[in-house]
Amino acid sequence: MQDYKLAMISRECSMLVRKEVFSGRAKFGIYGDGKELANIALANAMQPGDFISGYYRDQTLVAAVGDLTWPQYFAQLYGHPDVNFEPHSGGRTMNNHHATRWLDADGHWVDQTKLYNSAAGVSSTAGQMPRSVGLAYASKLYRENSLLSNFSKFSKNGNEVCFATIGDASTSEGMFLECVNAAGVLQIPLVMSVWDDGYGISVSSEYQTTKSSISKVLAGFQRNEDGHGLEIFTVNGWDYPKLIETYQKASNLARKYHIPSLIHVIELTQQQGHSASGSHERYKSKERLSFEIEYDCNRIFRNWILENGFSNEEELTEIDENALKNARKFQKDAWQT
Repeated sequence: MQDYKLAMISRECSMLVRKEVFSGRAKFGIYGDGKELANIALANAMQPGDFISGYYRDQTLVAAVGDLTWPQYFAQLYGHPDVNFEPHSGGRTMNNHHATRWLDADGHWVDQTKLYNSAAGVSSTAGQMPRSVGLAYASKLYRENSLLSNFSKFSKNGNEVCFATIGDASTSEGMFLECVNAAGVLQIPLVMSVWDDGYGISVSSEYQTTKSSISKVLAGFQRNEDGHGLEIFTVNGWDYPKLIETYQKASNLARKYHIPSLIHVIELTQQQGHSASGSHERYKSKERLSFEIEYDCNRIFRNWILENGFSNEEELTEIDENALKNARKFQKDAWQT
């Protein structure tokens, strides 16, 4: 039920971002609607000391691990320069870019092993991938090099996993493919997630990815008796229990054995299109737009909760209404500061 509450408040905040841009109070907006359940499943697999090397669809993930508040989310949208209100970048990046502060007020390192760490988000597509390899490789070095054991604020025996996220269109970038190969060679604790909603802005997967599937393209990297490689998973972005199971398996492989994984999350949706700069109704077919509604992960999650008797219609409706009310409050609080 906590996961459902988080999914709903995140969705309502996403919906408000677009409205704020159209009202003229923000110049640009990008959001994580349609990716909520995948974000939550990833968050449930994280432990203190782990790292996120992600991009601008991960608001639900960062909020789930406590490294983002919703007033901060809107403060970044408005470009608030005060780090007390917008600690992730001080208003210096476009919205939905997250970063953990690793220095205290006196300029000393904080203990990263106690935090859920977000390496500062970048806008350039696939730019987060080389950094994710570096972060995961650092864990391997901390585990294998005893001379690093004194640096206790950065690692606990290399048990930390780096979780990288990327959109399906960005997997066409050379940096992504290079990093997949490097992860397989180095055998590092890296879990790469591909959020696949079938489009790179207005370009569908068939025009940008061989076989329209990055997991099929990378099938040769699957580890087997012939040698090391990656563990490759494919899972639907609306399947809550399967997502939880998949991320637990991948994180355990990475944390215990330093075996990297790629999780291809398919059948994701974008309720508002790519960003506030365009309208997906202009390039998606009627059938695809109907798919966006039918396979909305939050909608399917809601039905799954009811079907399994975890809640009832009255309670869920109350959660839905509170999510909208609270999102509006967080937005107003951020605007007034």
